[in-house]
Amino acid sequence: MLDDDKKRIIEAEERYRRDISKKLDSDWSATEKNAKNLGKDIWAKLSEVLNSNFGIWLLSSVFLSGGAAVYQITQHHYESKLSKEKEIISCEFEIANRLNSMKFLLLRSKTIGDAQFALTGITKSFGAVTPDYEHVNIAILYFKIYQLTGYRDMKIGESVRALEEKNLLIQGQNPKVLFSEADRKQLIELIDTLHQYDVELIHKRNKS
Repeated sequence: MLDDDKKRIIEAEERYRRDISKKLDSDWSATEKNAKNLGKDIWAKLSEVLNSNFGIWLLSSVFLSGGAAVYQITQHHYESKLSKEKEIISCEFEIANRLNSMKFLLLRSKTIGDAQFALTGITKSFGAVTPDYEHVNIAILYFKIYQLTGYRDMKIGESVRALEEKNLLIQGQNPKVLFSEADRKQLIELIDTLHQYDVELIHKRNKS
């Protein structure tokens, strides 16, 4: 059995706990209500600002600056793509011009001297599409196209190398000696292989 003092202490503790619990519930409800009111006040103020002249100006500035940034990025991308495409086409025309000229002259070459002149297109242009390519080796032009397009054919690299090696051999020969049919045939075959590759590359790019 509990004596009277202990009962009073227990009852006092119970009342204290109940008072604390009520106060916490009251404080929590007040805090929640204040938070909701604060949220409403913030949105009301924000709505008021956005509907004002300043708010309209601010939104316009954000959208205009954002739109301008998107436009600049798009324009830069388009200009880069256009410049890249222009350079690829220039390289392709330069190569095609050299191959056609070399083939035309080789078919009519009688001496080594004629063949030496016909193979000038390997190291420089007969009439450059652009001045920048006038003294550019044909192998460099092919490498430039590879850099710009990402298309690469190992067989073409071998054909270009074989053409350059054949050119070096012919350039070291006596220009007055007759040009052999075997050399003519080999060079024409190499040129035709390169020309066919160029046609396939253009077709592949047009499909992509």
